[in-house]
Amino acid sequence: MATDHAGQYVWPSSEQQLLLKAGLLDEQHAVDAFHTWRSRVRLEDDFSAATIRLLPLVYHNLHELGVDDPLMRRLKGVYRHSWYGTHRLLHSVEPVIAELASADIPVLLTKGVPLALSYYRNPALRPMADVDVVVPEPRLSQALGVLASLGWRGERPEGEALRFRHAVQVFGPDGAELDLHWRPMYESPADSPAADSFFATAEPLDFRGTMVRQPDPTHALFLTVVHGVRWNVETPVRWIPDALTILRSRGSDVGWDRLHHLAVTYRVVRRLRLGLSYLAQSFGAPIPVSAQARLRSMRTSLFERFECSVVLADDGTLNPSAFRNQMSCLAEYARHSPARNPLSFAWGYTHYLRYRLGLSGRRELLSRIVQGVRRRAVANGHEPTEHIEDPA
Repeated sequence: MATDHAGQYVWPSSEQQLLLKAGLLDEQHAVDAFHTWRSRVRLEDDFSAATIRLLPLVYHNLHELGVDDPLMRRLKGVYRHSWYGTHRLLHSVEPVIAELASADIPVLLTKGVPLALSYYRNPALRPMADVDVVVPEPRLSQALGVLASLGWRGERPEGEALRFRHAVQVFGPDGAELDLHWRPMYESPADSPAADSFFATAEPLDFRGTMVRQPDPTHALFLTVVHGVRWNVETPVRWIPDALTILRSRGSDVGWDRLHHLAVTYRVVRRLRLGLSYLAQSFGAPIPVSAQARLRSMRTSLFERFECSVVLADDGTLNPSAFRNQMSCLAEYARHSPARNPLSFAWGYTHYLRYRLGLSGRRELLSRIVQGVRRRAVANGHEPTEHIEDPA
């Protein structure tokens, strides 16, 4: 387990840990983990989506090891369903990718698609709910126009949305989902050429007959770990087999100096350190000892320590409350704020809150805060005696 403290919604549960071992370890270690998992869970109970997404990997590994168990037939059904679902999603987005490429818009596919095609080399092993597409920000409007011409519908970000966000969801005529990014990841610095490094070092990817780009192994590993090591209502355990598959398949091509540089540039040193330490300690990931030692020796900024107190917080500390919401907003704004002094930071933060709450002006903030206090009082069974009119 990683040495730093992190909450129950960051790392896998004990049952998920057993499934990961059953799907990722060799021979008897995998078999023992599978049987221990079977003895601890009730198959009649509902499983989380994160857990279900591990089952195709478990089936594939146990099948390769020749495991004979009555549950294997049911796991095979999950495996086939994953194969079908992934192929259906890829088929839905195929015309979009082809049209974007024909319009000479640079296309970078991240997360699920390149992992399934280039690393797992088996779409059934990497279930995905959507496809992540990155285009350069100057070409975003054109890309959205291409999607609209094919019947895809979604938000057209502009102004503050472009500054404070990194992607929008777009939905196809058949319900398929595509995340269209103008920055590769949430942590990408706004108004910085750092994000361009994803395109600069990208490798070719043949997506169903259309040549596009995919992150090189260094950026793929960086994105996978940083995206996974953060608090979530449902622990995103999928990042663990993704990162291990990258390391086992292309670990020799990872540039560790570049990885360290990315961690500093994106201000995620601690999260990268936590993720890589977990992979090495729990699964023997092929990570150079020198690379881990260098990460341990790197200092983290005051901002990063504050952000980690939010994104790595456990359920009992901050979830979900007005305090957590406020801390999350503050961390989000701090990541994107250009402010150089406390006064400009505070002024800018009120502007960000206005944007997040969808208000037309800062003057509405106080009214919204009063409404929030009143709602929480009612929810806790303490109805205020003074009547507060809702704003017109």
